[in-house]
Amino acid sequence: MLLKGKTIVITGSGRGIGRAVAIACAKEGANIGLTARTLDELNEVKDEIINLGMGVKVSVKTADVTKYEEIENAFKVFHEDLGEFNGIIANAGYSRMWNSHEFDSNKFSEIMTINVSGVFFAFKAAYPHLKKDDKNNKSRFIITGSAAYTNPMPKLAAYTASKYAVVGLQNALALEYKKENITFNMVLPTQVDTRMLRGLNAGDGNKPPNVMNAQELNDYYLFLLSDNANKIDNALIFTNDFGEIRNLLSKAPPVQRENWEVFKPYLEENAPKIYSNVRKLGKLVEFIMNTIE
Repeated sequence: MLLKGKTIVITGSGRGIGRAVAIACAKEGANIGLTARTLDELNEVKDEIINLGMGVKVSVKTADVTKYEEIENAFKVFHEDLGEFNGIIANAGYSRMWNSHEFDSNKFSEIMTINVSGVFFAFKAAYPHLKKDDKNNKSRFIITGSAAYTNPMPKLAAYTASKYAVVGLQNALALEYKKENITFNMVLPTQVDTRMLRGLNAGDGNKPPNVMNAQELNDYYLFLLSDNANKIDNALIFTNDFGEIRNLLSKAPPVQRENWEVFKPYLEENAPKIYSNVRKLGKLVEFIMNTIE
């Protein structure tokens, strides 16, 4: 198991991406700290994890990521219940669509607070509890970003601004804590079938074909939390790039799918832009190869 005995804490883990990743981490042997605003949803995720029969520990504590004291208290509970943290996934997010000249000012501020301050609060609250004593087993701080970074969208000014902001935040944190055995990385998905995108219709089986299922993101988080990613720091993982890689892998001759080194020339020849984007993430490409097989 990739994460046996490790402790992973996930904000926004009552539904959507956070729920999917929490269950995936538990299947790989991790003990899980679950936090979001709605206790019933968290308990449902906890029950689902316990019913897996993996024998992992699960701790639940409600918190609003816009209120530092609540996040700080939740993380103290997780530390008491589960021990030092090996990984944090700052996943809670929020968005609304509006014409920018009509955008409610308070709503704009709320989106920025949840999506930016919520990430900062998660790091600040987690820092005293992170395992920082082993350069061969670094703590991981992972942010759920968005492809809105580099691809701004009309009527989503607040959301787009927030996703640009967290990239800057990650850059700063990665530089500041480079010598403290903590890595900072980000997963930037395209549209995902969650309540944030599709409201109460999320998960109804009728999503548009270009919309991802939340479970399709699991591999990226599992990789970043695993020993394979110990030396990867300040990476931006655009899931659209890896979707193209999966497509190419399905078409590549078997001899060129053996590992990253043999696939690399094939990728560079057939998709030079994608190759340029992912050339420093060969271990992730290889990880995905193994999951496909």
